[in-house]
Amino acid sequence: NHGYHCTLSTDTEVMAYLFDLLGRKHRLDYAIIAKILAAPFWDEVDRLEGDEYELIKALRITYSSALVNGPFSIIVGHSKGMVGLSDRLKLRPLVAGRRGYTLYISSEECGIREVCNSPDRIWAPKAGEPVIGRLID
Repeated sequence: NHGYHCTLSTDTEVMAYLFDLLGRKHRLDYAIIAKILAAPFWDEVDRLEGDEYELIKALRITYSSALVNGPFSIIVGHSKGMVGLSDRLKLRPLVAGRRGYTLYISSEECGIREVCNSPDRIWAPKAGEPVIGRLID
């Protein structure tokens, strides 16, 4: 259990621990964490080539127990920014918006427009595609 004790017994709690384990303890980049938690299906991996194929295959094998099956979308805040991620089938919504240097992530576009009525850009990331926001020093 890597020292984690789930007290709420929810999927969200487990995902928070996975982000902490992979990001803080294993020191993996959030783009890599997304490839682990919402890993592509094996038939998609087989269509990759070169270094990308080797990387995804190694992640799928090494971190197979961290693959999150089932529908989810999650927004995780950390000391250097935030990351939004949806499942690899996009069964749960995730929408992102940007205005200037400000990033917004929500489960619905109306949530973004409630706090920013005229974003420069709004988009729906692809299934398993992370939205990564980093704080500027």
